[in-house]
Amino acid sequence: MTQHLTGGCKCGLVRYSGTLAAFPMIRCHCRDCQQLTGTGHADMMPLDEATFQITDACKVFEMTGDTGGRSLSGFCPDCGSQLTRRFDTLSGKVFVHAASLDDPTAYTPSRSIFTGSAQPWDHDIIAAKA
Repeated sequence: MTQHLTGGCKCGLVRYSGTLAAFPMIRCHCRDCQQLTGTGHADMMPLDEATFQITDACKVFEMTGDTGGRSLSGFCPDCGSQLTRRFDTLSGKVFVHAASLDDPTAYTPSRSIFTGSAQPWDHDIIAAKA
């Protein structure tokens, strides 16, 4: 069964939809993801580029990644929410930031990448129940 997903930015200006691609859901610890999100990592889901649709209001920032390949980061021009990542090395897929999904519980990461760049403070913390 094909899983159709929808999501968008905080202010509602940018919306997207698409079907889940056959590729791992990833948690990326590279410095680009850290700087783009302001956190220690980015949680991303792969959508099939052929089914992916996004409003034309999305702004794109182009960069060269740690491995030398080009990547494109899509975000809302109004509220700044990070929405998408595209990589030249992973054609046919658009990665969406998991927290931007209408139902973020659909995200179940199966692989961490660029863990050598992970910050020492970025690890799971289990809080005591109040």
